[in-house]
Amino acid sequence: MKVLFAFMLMFTNWYYIPKDSPAVPVKVESIDLKLKSDELAMTFFSLSSGEASLIHHGNDQNILINTGGQGTEPELKKLLKLYGANEISTIILTDEELYNETSLVWLIEEYGVKQVIAGETLASQLKHGNTDLSDINIHIWSMDTKQQLLPGLQTEVLYNGNDSGDGMDVSFTFARHRVFFMNSTSEKAKEVFLKKDLSNVNILKLPAFGREKSISEDMIKHMDPQIAILFHKSSVKPDSDLFGLLNDAWVDVYYTRKHGTVTIKFTDINYEVITIFQEDVYK
Repeated sequence: MKVLFAFMLMFTNWYYIPKDSPAVPVKVESIDLKLKSDELAMTFFSLSSGEASLIHHGNDQNILINTGGQGTEPELKKLLKLYGANEISTIILTDEELYNETSLVWLIEEYGVKQVIAGETLASQLKHGNTDLSDINIHIWSMDTKQQLLPGLQTEVLYNGNDSGDGMDVSFTFARHRVFFMNSTSEKAKEVFLKKDLSNVNILKLPAFGREKSISEDMIKHMDPQIAILFHKSSVKPDSDLFGLLNDAWVDVYYTRKHGTVTIKFTDINYEVITIFQEDVYK
């Protein structure tokens, strides 16, 4: 049985609310993750639409996964400022649906991005698109690519397909922790996943904003994650059966529309979780 550790981070102008107390939105001005040089954290941002996740490393490097939905740049800017992310070294794009060109260009200019990582199809679009990205290193990840992205952080592309509903599915392993960014929903992708050993996945980023049939009961049982992260998209209503499947499997679900921004801090042994809800996020 995997064990969940909850904790309180060090905040400026933020007051702790006991776990059993009613949730009250609190305006947070800044967050200090207090990361040691050998620690890492992941933050799953709560946006009005779309996906964006930040990897923070104790050596002060930041990596962004996807760019958020169209028009969410002001929200993303507030959240990046909240976490003190003034520079971003790399942006990883996992799916055409999960990025938009306007946000990508803005992020590159605003945060000094030097590298963009994407699958072959998406990388080709970036290289030959209307936007001049000649100053950016566009790095291609293909299926089974393995790379140490940051000290102690190993990445592996488990699937990268071109069928409808496919994207680039990436596993991140840090110490004994494994986070799986699942994006593909095709039958071919599911067959590949079921043949892989995913039993040590602690945290699962759910695919396709929880659309109907985006993930099966067999897949959930195959991975048996402890935590599932579900992002919100304004045009997508999550499948109501999905929450039941995850609940029956004893998986804790964090839905960004409901629970807010989720930060998970990893040490060599444990991981710790906290959620932040910003009162003005959807205004």
